[in-house]
Amino acid sequence: MKLKKKFQLMLIVVTFSVPFICLLINFLMLGIYKLVSRNVKGYDLPFYQSFAYPIMLVLFFLSFFLIAYVFSQSITSLLGKIDTLNQTIRNLAASEKVPDKLDVGTLDEIGELTSAVNLLIERTAYREIELTQREGMQKEYLNKLRHDINTPLTALRLQLFYMESSRPSQSFQPLYQQIQYIADLTNEVRLEATDSLDSSYILKEEVDMVDFFYSMVRKWEYLYHLNGISLRVNHVGDKMIWLSSSLWLQRLFDNILQNTLRHSASSSMEITITNGAIVLRDDGKGFDPGREYPGLGMKVVKDLSKSLSIDCCCDSGSMGTIFSFTLGKKNEGKSSAVV
Repeated sequence: MKLKKKFQLMLIVVTFSVPFICLLINFLMLGIYKLVSRNVKGYDLPFYQSFAYPIMLVLFFLSFFLIAYVFSQSITSLLGKIDTLNQTIRNLAASEKVPDKLDVGTLDEIGELTSAVNLLIERTAYREIELTQREGMQKEYLNKLRHDINTPLTALRLQLFYMESSRPSQSFQPLYQQIQYIADLTNEVRLEATDSLDSSYILKEEVDMVDFFYSMVRKWEYLYHLNGISLRVNHVGDKMIWLSSSLWLQRLFDNILQNTLRHSASSSMEITITNGAIVLRDDGKGFDPGREYPGLGMKVVKDLSKSLSIDCCCDSGSMGTIFSFTLGKKNEGKSSAVV
Protein backbone atom coordinates (compact mmCIF):
# COMPACT_ATOMS: atom_id res chain seq x y z
CA MET A 1 0.00 0.00 0.00
CA LYS A 2 1.27 3.46 -0.92
CA LEU A 3 2.02 5.96 1.82
CA LYS A 4 -0.67 8.34 0.62
CA LYS A 5 -3.39 5.69 0.87
CA LYS A 6 -1.96 4.43 4.16
CA PHE A 7 -2.18 7.85 5.81
CA GLN A 8 -5.59 8.51 4.29
CA LEU A 9 -6.80 5.25 5.84
CA MET A 10 -5.24 6.20 9.18
CA LEU A 11 -7.03 9.57 9.09
CA ILE A 12 -10.37 7.89 8.33
CA VAL A 13 -9.83 5.35 11.12
CA VAL A 14 -8.98 8.10 13.63
CA THR A 15 -11.98 10.22 12.53
CA PHE A 16 -14.45 7.39 13.06
CA SER A 17 -12.79 5.55 15.93
CA VAL A 18 -12.77 8.49 18.38
CA PRO A 19 -16.57 9.07 18.49
CA PHE A 20 -17.21 5.32 18.26
CA ILE A 21 -15.01 4.61 21.28
CA CYS A 22 -16.54 7.49 23.20
CA LEU A 23 -20.05 6.17 22.57
CA LEU A 24 -18.98 2.62 23.38
CA ILE A 25 -17.46 3.64 26.74
CA ASN A 26 -20.46 5.84 27.51
CA PHE A 27 -23.00 3.06 26.89
CA LEU A 28 -20.81 0.53 28.72
CA MET A 29 -20.55 2.64 31.88
CA LEU A 30 -24.20 3.59 31.65
CA GLY A 31 -25.13 -0.09 31.49
CA ILE A 32 -22.92 -0.88 34.48
CA TYR A 33 -24.47 2.06 36.38
CA LYS A 34 -28.03 0.86 35.71
CA LEU A 35 -27.11 -2.70 36.62
CA VAL A 36 -25.61 -1.61 39.94
CA SER A 37 -28.46 0.82 40.77
CA ARG A 38 -31.01 -1.89 40.03
CA ASN A 39 -29.40 -4.59 42.17
CA VAL A 40 -28.16 -2.41 45.08
CA LYS A 41 -30.89 -1.19 47.44
CA GLY A 42 -30.86 2.48 48.30
CA TYR A 43 -28.47 3.36 45.47
CA ASP A 44 -30.26 6.30 43.90
CA LEU A 45 -27.35 8.67 42.97
CA PRO A 46 -27.59 10.29 39.54
CA PHE A 47 -25.14 9.10 36.88
CA TYR A 48 -22.85 12.18 36.94
CA GLN A 49 -22.44 11.73 40.74
CA SER A 50 -21.94 7.99 40.68
CA PHE A 51 -18.72 5.98 40.52
CA ALA A 52 -19.34 5.29 36.81
CA TYR A 53 -18.82 8.91 35.71
CA PRO A 54 -15.14 9.39 36.78
CA ILE A 55 -14.36 5.87 35.54
CA MET A 56 -15.90 6.84 32.18
CA LEU A 57 -13.71 9.98 32.00
CA VAL A 58 -10.61 7.97 32.84
CA LEU A 59 -11.47 5.47 30.09
CA PHE A 60 -11.98 8.36 27.66
CA PHE A 61 -8.47 9.68 28.33
CA LEU A 62 -6.93 6.21 28.23
CA SER A 63 -8.57 5.47 24.88
CA PHE A 64 -7.33 8.79 23.43
CA PHE A 65 -3.78 8.08 24.59
CA LEU A 66 -4.01 4.53 23.20
CA ILE A 67 -5.13 5.80 19.77
CA ALA A 68 -2.36 8.44 19.76
CA TYR A 69 0.23 5.83 20.77
CA VAL A 70 -0.83 3.36 18.06
CA PHE A 71 -0.65 5.91 15.28
CA SER A 72 2.54 7.53 16.62
CA GLN A 73 4.20 4.11 16.43
CA SER A 74 3.40 4.01 12.72
CA ILE A 75 4.99 7.44 12.22
CA THR A 76 8.00 6.43 14.36
CA SER A 77 8.47 3.32 12.21
CA LEU A 78 8.41 5.47 9.06
CA LEU A 79 10.94 7.94 10.51
CA GLY A 80 13.17 5.02 11.55
CA LYS A 81 13.21 3.69 7.98
CA ILE A 82 14.04 7.16 6.62
CA ASP A 83 16.87 7.53 9.17
CA THR A 84 18.25 4.12 8.20
CA LEU A 85 18.25 5.11 4.52
CA ASN A 86 19.89 8.44 5.34
CA GLN A 87 22.65 6.79 7.41
CA THR A 88 23.25 4.11 4.75
CA ILE A 89 23.65 6.71 1.99
CA ARG A 90 26.04 8.76 4.18
CA ASN A 91 28.11 5.65 4.95
CA LEU A 92 28.18 4.81 1.25
CA ALA A 93 29.50 8.29 0.45
CA ALA A 94 31.99 8.66 3.31
CA SER A 95 33.23 5.17 4.19
CA GLU A 96 35.71 3.11 2.20
CA LYS A 97 33.70 -0.04 2.99
CA VAL A 98 30.52 -0.66 0.99
CA PRO A 99 27.57 -1.15 3.42
CA ASP A 100 25.34 -4.22 3.38
CA LYS A 101 22.08 -4.22 1.44
CA LEU A 102 18.90 -3.27 3.28
CA ASP A 103 15.72 -5.30 3.74
CA VAL A 104 13.00 -3.93 1.49
CA GLY A 105 10.05 -4.85 3.73
CA THR A 106 6.93 -2.97 2.57
CA LEU A 107 6.03 -2.19 -1.04
CA ASP A 108 5.30 1.50 -0.51
CA GLU A 109 7.42 4.51 -1.51
CA ILE A 110 9.90 3.75 1.29
CA GLY A 111 10.28 0.22 -0.06
CA GLU A 112 10.91 1.56 -3.57
CA LEU A 113 13.47 4.01 -2.17
CA THR A 114 15.14 1.14 -0.28
CA SER A 115 15.33 -0.88 -3.50
CA ALA A 116 16.94 2.11 -5.24
CA VAL A 117 19.52 2.41 -2.42
CA ASN A 118 20.25 -1.33 -2.71
CA LEU A 119 20.80 -0.87 -6.45
CA LEU A 120 23.21 1.99 -5.68
CA ILE A 121 25.07 -0.24 -3.20
CA GLU A 122 25.36 -2.99 -5.82
CA ARG A 123 26.70 -0.61 -8.46
CA THR A 124 29.16 0.94 -5.98
CA ALA A 125 30.42 -2.51 -4.97
CA TYR A 126 30.85 -3.40 -8.64
CA ARG A 127 32.74 -0.15 -9.28
CA GLU A 128 35.00 -0.82 -6.30
CA ILE A 129 35.87 -4.28 -7.60
CA GLU A 130 36.41 -2.90 -11.11
CA LEU A 131 38.62 -0.09 -9.78
CA THR A 132 40.71 -2.53 -7.72
CA GLN A 133 41.24 -4.74 -10.76
CA ARG A 134 42.11 -1.73 -12.91
CA GLU A 135 44.64 -0.45 -10.37
CA GLY A 136 46.25 -3.89 -10.28
CA MET A 137 46.49 -3.94 -14.07
CA GLN A 138 47.94 -0.40 -14.10
CA LYS A 139 50.53 -1.33 -11.50
CA GLU A 140 51.57 -4.39 -13.48
CA TYR A 141 51.67 -2.35 -16.68
CA LEU A 142 53.84 0.36 -15.10
CA ASN A 143 56.27 -2.20 -13.72
CA LYS A 144 56.59 -3.77 -17.17
CA LEU A 145 56.94 -0.34 -18.76
CA ARG A 146 59.77 0.61 -16.40
CA HIS A 147 61.57 -2.58 -17.27
CA ASP A 148 60.98 -2.09 -21.01
CA ILE A 149 62.33 1.48 -20.83
CA ASN A 150 65.35 0.70 -18.63
CA THR A 151 66.46 -2.18 -20.87
CA PRO A 152 67.14 -0.06 -24.01
CA LEU A 153 68.63 2.69 -21.84
CA THR A 154 71.20 0.20 -20.55
CA ALA A 155 71.93 -0.82 -24.13
CA LEU A 156 72.35 2.87 -25.07
CA ARG A 157 74.85 3.38 -22.25
CA LEU A 158 76.82 0.39 -23.51
CA GLN A 159 76.82 1.69 -27.10
CA LEU A 160 77.95 5.12 -25.93
CA PHE A 161 80.76 3.50 -23.96
CA TYR A 162 82.05 1.77 -27.10
CA MET A 163 81.67 4.97 -29.17
CA GLU A 164 83.50 6.96 -26.51
CA SER A 165 86.33 4.41 -26.57
CA SER A 166 86.65 4.66 -30.35
CA ARG A 167 86.31 8.47 -30.42
CA PRO A 168 88.11 9.81 -27.36
CA SER A 169 88.16 13.33 -28.77
CA GLN A 170 84.36 13.66 -28.62
CA SER A 171 82.39 14.22 -25.39
CA PHE A 172 79.31 12.09 -24.87
CA GLN A 173 78.55 13.46 -21.40
CA PRO A 174 75.35 15.31 -22.49
CA LEU A 175 73.97 12.08 -23.90
CA TYR A 176 74.78 10.27 -20.65
CA GLN A 177 72.96 13.00 -18.76
CA GLN A 178 69.86 12.70 -20.94
CA ILE A 179 69.80 8.92 -20.55
CA GLN A 180 70.04 9.32 -16.77
CA TYR A 181 67.29 11.94 -16.86
CA ILE A 182 64.96 9.52 -18.68
CA ALA A 183 65.82 6.75 -16.22
CA ASP A 184 65.17 8.98 -13.18
CA LEU A 185 61.90 10.24 -14.63
CA THR A 186 60.76 6.68 -15.32
CA ASN A 187 61.54 5.59 -11.77
CA GLU A 188 59.59 8.56 -10.39
CA VAL A 189 56.36 7.38 -12.07
CA ARG A 190 54.19 5.67 -9.46
CA LEU A 191 50.73 4.17 -9.56
CA GLU A 192 49.25 6.77 -7.21
CA ALA A 193 50.55 9.53 -9.51
CA THR A 194 48.88 8.25 -12.66
CA ASP A 195 45.59 10.09 -12.06
CA SER A 196 46.82 13.16 -10.18
CA LEU A 197 50.18 14.61 -9.24
CA ASP A 198 48.66 15.90 -5.99
CA SER A 199 48.86 12.43 -4.43
CA SER A 200 52.53 11.86 -5.28
CA TYR A 201 55.34 12.65 -2.87
CA ILE A 202 58.12 14.85 -4.28
CA LEU A 203 61.49 14.89 -2.56
CA LYS A 204 62.71 18.51 -2.59
CA GLU A 205 66.23 19.89 -2.59
CA GLU A 206 67.97 23.23 -3.04
CA VAL A 207 68.17 24.07 -6.74
CA ASP A 208 70.34 26.89 -8.11
CA MET A 209 67.93 28.22 -10.75
CA VAL A 210 70.64 30.14 -12.65
CA ASP A 211 72.79 27.05 -13.16
CA PHE A 212 69.63 25.04 -13.79
CA PHE A 213 68.52 27.24 -16.70
CA TYR A 214 72.00 27.40 -18.22
CA SER A 215 71.97 23.60 -18.31
CA MET A 216 68.47 23.71 -19.85
CA VAL A 217 69.72 26.06 -22.56
CA ARG A 218 72.64 23.76 -23.35
CA LYS A 219 70.20 20.90 -23.74
CA TRP A 220 67.75 22.75 -26.04
CA GLU A 221 69.91 25.24 -27.95
CA TYR A 222 70.81 22.82 -30.76
CA LEU A 223 67.15 22.07 -31.61
CA TYR A 224 66.25 25.75 -31.28
CA HIS A 225 69.14 26.65 -33.59
CA LEU A 226 67.93 24.13 -36.19
CA ASN A 227 64.50 25.80 -36.14
CA GLY A 228 65.90 29.34 -36.33
CA ILE A 229 64.94 30.33 -32.77
CA SER A 230 67.37 32.12 -30.49
CA LEU A 231 67.48 30.92 -26.90
CA ARG A 232 69.17 32.93 -24.13
CA VAL A 233 69.16 33.47 -20.36
CA ASN A 234 69.23 36.85 -18.61
CA HIS A 235 69.77 37.07 -14.86
CA VAL A 236 70.52 39.71 -12.25
CA GLY A 237 72.85 38.79 -9.40
CA ASP A 238 74.74 35.61 -8.65
CA LYS A 239 72.24 33.01 -7.45
CA MET A 240 68.59 32.26 -6.90
CA ILE A 241 67.94 29.14 -4.83
CA TRP A 242 64.59 27.35 -4.86
CA LEU A 243 63.63 24.46 -2.59
CA SER A 244 62.20 22.13 -5.18
CA SER A 245 62.95 19.04 -7.29
CA SER A 246 65.35 19.51 -10.19
CA LEU A 247 63.92 16.44 -11.92
CA TRP A 248 60.32 17.73 -11.89
CA LEU A 249 61.48 21.26 -12.69
CA GLN A 250 63.14 19.88 -15.81
CA ARG A 251 59.88 18.23 -16.78
CA LEU A 252 57.97 21.46 -16.13
CA PHE A 253 60.17 23.73 -18.23
CA ASP A 254 60.82 21.05 -20.88
CA ASN A 255 57.11 21.16 -21.69
CA ILE A 256 57.17 24.94 -22.13
CA LEU A 257 60.30 24.89 -24.28
CA GLN A 258 58.89 22.05 -26.36
CA ASN A 259 55.56 23.84 -26.91
CA THR A 260 57.41 26.99 -27.97
CA LEU A 261 59.60 25.00 -30.35
CA ARG A 262 56.71 23.13 -31.98
CA HIS A 263 53.73 25.49 -31.93
CA SER A 264 54.71 29.12 -31.33
CA ALA A 265 56.29 30.03 -34.69
CA SER A 266 58.55 32.43 -32.77
CA SER A 267 62.04 33.67 -33.53
CA SER A 268 63.31 34.03 -29.97
CA MET A 269 62.86 32.67 -26.45
CA GLU A 270 64.20 34.71 -23.56
CA ILE A 271 64.47 33.44 -19.98
CA THR A 272 64.79 36.14 -17.32
CA ILE A 273 65.70 35.37 -13.70
CA THR A 274 65.32 38.30 -11.30
CA ASN A 275 63.67 39.34 -8.01
CA GLY A 276 62.62 35.79 -7.09
CA ALA A 277 60.72 35.32 -10.37
CA ILE A 278 61.41 33.37 -13.54
CA VAL A 279 59.93 34.73 -16.76
CA LEU A 280 59.92 32.90 -20.11
CA ARG A 281 59.00 35.13 -23.06
CA ASP A 282 58.69 34.32 -26.76
CA ASP A 283 57.57 36.46 -29.70
CA GLY A 284 55.37 33.84 -31.38
CA LYS A 285 51.77 33.82 -32.50
CA GLY A 286 50.40 33.11 -29.02
CA PHE A 287 47.40 31.02 -27.93
CA ASP A 288 44.34 31.16 -25.69
CA PRO A 289 45.40 30.08 -22.14
CA GLY A 290 41.78 29.41 -21.11
CA ARG A 291 41.07 27.01 -23.95
CA GLU A 292 41.41 23.24 -23.69
CA TYR A 293 43.93 21.83 -26.15
CA PRO A 294 44.28 18.18 -27.21
CA GLY A 295 47.94 18.01 -26.16
CA LEU A 296 49.12 17.43 -22.60
CA GLY A 297 51.77 20.17 -22.48
CA MET A 298 49.76 22.91 -20.74
CA LYS A 299 48.05 20.41 -18.42
CA VAL A 300 51.44 19.09 -17.31
CA VAL A 301 52.65 22.66 -16.70
CA LYS A 302 49.62 23.47 -14.54
CA ASP A 303 49.68 20.18 -12.61
CA LEU A 304 53.43 20.29 -11.96
CA SER A 305 53.28 23.94 -10.86
CA LYS A 306 50.56 23.07 -8.38
CA SER A 307 52.43 20.00 -7.05
CA LEU A 308 55.67 21.97 -6.65
CA SER A 309 53.83 24.86 -4.92
CA ILE A 310 54.81 27.25 -7.71
CA ASP A 311 52.56 30.11 -8.78
CA CYS A 312 52.30 30.10 -12.57
CA CYS A 313 50.88 32.96 -14.64
CA CYS A 314 50.46 32.89 -18.41
CA ASP A 315 49.73 35.84 -20.68
CA SER A 316 49.50 35.18 -24.40
CA GLY A 317 48.53 37.22 -27.43
CA SER A 318 49.45 38.00 -30.99
CA MET A 319 52.73 39.57 -29.81
CA GLY A 320 53.91 36.44 -28.00
CA THR A 321 53.55 34.43 -24.81
CA ILE A 322 54.85 35.16 -21.30
CA PHE A 323 55.13 32.55 -18.54
CA SER A 324 55.91 33.84 -15.04
CA PHE A 325 56.84 31.55 -12.14
CA THR A 326 57.28 32.35 -8.44
CA LEU A 327 57.36 30.11 -5.39
CA GLY A 328 53.96 29.87 -3.68
CA LYS A 329 53.09 30.52 -0.06
CA LYS A 330 53.88 26.94 0.98
CA ASN A 331 57.53 27.53 0.08
CA GLU A 332 57.83 31.08 1.40
CA GLY A 333 60.97 31.34 3.48
CA LYS A 334 62.40 28.22 1.85
CA SER A 335 64.00 30.00 -1.09
CA SER A 336 66.63 32.67 -1.32
CA ALA A 337 67.81 35.05 -3.99
CA VAL A 338 71.22 36.67 -4.04
CA VAL A 339 70.83 39.86 -6.08
